[in-house]
Amino acid sequence: MKRLFFMAAMPIVLTLALFTSSAFAQDPQRIEDVEIRGNRAIPTDTIRLYIQSKRDDLYSDAQAQRDFQAVLAQGFFDEFESRVFKEDGPRGGIVVVFYVKERPVIRDIIYDGLKSVQESDVIQRFRERRVQVSKESRYDPVTVENAKRVLKELLAEKGKPNAQVDYQVEDISATTVAVNFVVNEGTRVRIATIDFDGNDVFSDRKLRKAMKLVKQSSLFTTFSSKDIYDKRKLDEDLQRVRLFLGEKGYIRPQIGEPELEFIGKVGNFLPIFGRKGEGVKVKVSIAEGRRYNFGKIDVEGNSIYNKDIILAVTGMKAGEIASAKVIREGVFERLRKLYGRSGYIQATPDLQQKFNDIDNTVDFTIVIDEGKPFTIRRLEFAGNTITRDNVMRREVLVNEGDLYNQELFDLSRLRLNQLGYFEEVKEEDVQIQTDDKSGYVDLLIKVKEKGRQQISFTGGVSGIGGSFIGVTYSTNNLFGYGESLSFDVQAGNRQRNLSVSFTEPYLRGRPISLGISVFTSRLKFFSGGLNTGFVDSNSGAGSVFGNNFDDALFTRSTNGFTVNLSAPLALFTKKLRRYTQFSRVGLSYGFSSTKVADPAVNRDTNTSNDIFVSFTQPNITTSTITPSLSFNTLNSPIDPTTGMSFSGTLSFSGLGGDVKVIFPAVEIKYFRPIVKREKPQVLGMRLLAEKVISFGQPPTTNSLAFVDGVPIFNRFFLGGEDTLRGYNVRSISPIARVERSFTTTDVRAVELGTNRVLPVIKPGRRFRGVDPSVLNKFTFNNKLISNPNFPEFTPVGSDTQILYNLEYRIPIAGPLTMALFADAGTAFNTSSIKDQSLVPNPFVGTIPDDPSAIFQQTVFILNPRGLIASQKEVNDARTPETPFNALPKGFRFVTFQGRITNSSNVKLSDAIGGIGQNFRSSIGAEVRVQVPVVGVPFRLIFAYNPNAKTNRSDPRQIFVEEKKVIRFSIGRTF
Repeated sequence: MKRLFFMAAMPIVLTLALFTSSAFAQDPQRIEDVEIRGNRAIPTDTIRLYIQSKRDDLYSDAQAQRDFQAVLAQGFFDEFESRVFKEDGPRGGIVVVFYVKERPVIRDIIYDGLKSVQESDVIQRFRERRVQVSKESRYDPVTVENAKRVLKELLAEKGKPNAQVDYQVEDISATTVAVNFVVNEGTRVRIATIDFDGNDVFSDRKLRKAMKLVKQSSLFTTFSSKDIYDKRKLDEDLQRVRLFLGEKGYIRPQIGEPELEFIGKVGNFLPIFGRKGEGVKVKVSIAEGRRYNFGKIDVEGNSIYNKDIILAVTGMKAGEIASAKVIREGVFERLRKLYGRSGYIQATPDLQQKFNDIDNTVDFTIVIDEGKPFTIRRLEFAGNTITRDNVMRREVLVNEGDLYNQELFDLSRLRLNQLGYFEEVKEEDVQIQTDDKSGYVDLLIKVKEKGRQQISFTGGVSGIGGSFIGVTYSTNNLFGYGESLSFDVQAGNRQRNLSVSFTEPYLRGRPISLGISVFTSRLKFFSGGLNTGFVDSNSGAGSVFGNNFDDALFTRSTNGFTVNLSAPLALFTKKLRRYTQFSRVGLSYGFSSTKVADPAVNRDTNTSNDIFVSFTQPNITTSTITPSLSFNTLNSPIDPTTGMSFSGTLSFSGLGGDVKVIFPAVEIKYFRPIVKREKPQVLGMRLLAEKVISFGQPPTTNSLAFVDGVPIFNRFFLGGEDTLRGYNVRSISPIARVERSFTTTDVRAVELGTNRVLPVIKPGRRFRGVDPSVLNKFTFNNKLISNPNFPEFTPVGSDTQILYNLEYRIPIAGPLTMALFADAGTAFNTSSIKDQSLVPNPFVGTIPDDPSAIFQQTVFILNPRGLIASQKEVNDARTPETPFNALPKGFRFVTFQGRITNSSNVKLSDAIGGIGQNFRSSIGAEVRVQVPVVGVPFRLIFAYNPNAKTNRSDPRQIFVEEKKVIRFSIGRTF
């Protein structure tokens, strides 16, 4: 029975054994293992991340090659030394082997023989061209070859087109190398002449003028280096010549390849600035061809706009010159914007042209592929780490769900730039992704935030101004909500200023700006204006100036506030939307209180130490309301490069307060990029016109605190780095002649030694007193003391000023900029002014015998009759008993003292300084360094003043003016 069971089970056992043995045998096409060999620094596990072939997978040659290419794509391995292959595994399967040869790491890069280019510039150019050659990068011969080519291009831009560049690789260790670029720069090549051959219509000069990057060698190119030969720039400029001809209607010119002829050394021989090099003549063959006019103009593919609208937008008209500029701006710019305004982002115009050489016309067919309109699905921002999205979103004139409008979106970019929170948002900073199937578009605006906080410190020490220190803090984007806050504090022994300002640009979510400013200031100053005082050296007033100067200072205190509201004009009217979007209307109110306190010595109980008061002002309050209208398309609030702005204000002071004036002002700014680069060269200009008109009865101040009813601080004085750069601050204004006189009362004779006041005696009597006729001699009533040979003048300001500034800004490198400028302006009076007589407070002093010769004689001798004795009379009265250096008996030394009142008559009616007399101009250059923390540039100004008044002996020349000026300043002119 058992035997029969065993024989029946044997086939089953054999079958199971065969199945089991086959299960444990390896399939010849199955991957038994994946090995990485040859790697040193790169971990094996890192390499395995890029390999898809796994153990127990079926082997595939195609997959193994894909894995190998994925490993090589990481850039760590040499593609010529690395390989992938398969081996038989120990268990009958396949072992896939990835053998890699690591590229060495570049530990050092040497530029042997490189002189004309800084190493930092080479590294920057490598970054721009995406050449991955740098320290700690992997050595790749192909990449190094690209670096060699880029280095040659960079040298060619520096005028070394024949430069030779090679490289050597030196092993430092088994895994690191040093790359040495061996440079033979050769000689610098400068362009001596640029000649055109074959041009019949335009002269060589006009064609050369169209070239911007390359010029013939001259004195000016010494500084601009535009005479350096650079084939790339030359080719770019020849394209400008082609555009110039096309704008004139010559739209089929033929311009040949430039031919070069080396002629030896060229350049100037200026010391230090001299530049010499190998000279080359450039000869360009050119054929201008025919000048064409527009013939028949047709439109195809249009369905949104009719033909008349399209032709009106393009500006192409039959019979007119077929200008390439009209075609470029009309078809490829304005027409695309027209379609973009309706959401047709992908609208693409094309031109088909047919030339007719018989009548020199060209027919155009504008073929438009309109595409489809797109609706905004998402509007997002990137890069704004501080600024809230809603602050940016409120400046964008389109939103999710709106039909895309290219014109409004361009205006939105401008509004974002005007905030001043970011670096300039350019067209390429906007990422547009369209979904053709759904008709939606996603917009991503990438920004780079500027430093929103600015802190600056000021301080100084001077004999008159005292010592002070100040700090200014401001932020234009408080907590990222777009609000502005600033503090300005200055404190010292003679001045104190404090101001706080806050601006909310969107009041309660609406585009209404609210600004509040509160300020207080106190300034101690010496009244060096209209004063000629006779101060007794024994009265104490002299000691005030000598020992305690601060006691003789006046103190001016001002406190006030301003509140202003403004809103876009588009909030009130929908008309002329193109202009109202960038126009604002505003209304502000300001109130201030100003008073001037007399010096401390005039406020004590001792009247003998009082000093002459030439500037006095009671508490003056000013209440001002100012409506305003502004238009602004500048692309940045600081150093704009394009756009214009207009500001018109009409301030009215008189609704309350003591000051009653009307103050209209207009300011226009305009900026235009001339050479468009990443940092363009910019032409900027400003025109400023202001006037002040008084009405009503001004307060009585008995000084020049008011002139013709206008506060002196509201009148106009030109000069300074913010107006006319070559002249001193507030040094240009009309001037008026001052006639001085004085009146004496309470005249008395004081005996020296005893300080006894001598009594008045009757005429002819011998008594120890003073004859009344002598006192009458020192009693004056409005005695004129001005010397006609030395007239005195004082600046009085003007009621009108006109100022024009022009500058051309040239970026040099980094924060360094140069600006060429021309300033011109005048400050003058348009209304007649009445003379003003100033009668300050009287004071006690010693009276001279001749008011026109101050202090000529202050000590006199009285005879026994009380009359002034002559020297002969004194000598005749001497006796042998009279002591040496003593007076005869009955004679005495006296001084005459009394209360003196000086008055000054300011001849305002004859003020000198009309519109032409006060005209000044200044031309020159300045070097600016932008300081990031301070937020304003440091400026070194070199100015030449063609019509400066340099006659220092002229009494009308109150302020010193010079023809040539060098000065340092901080800030901007406009």
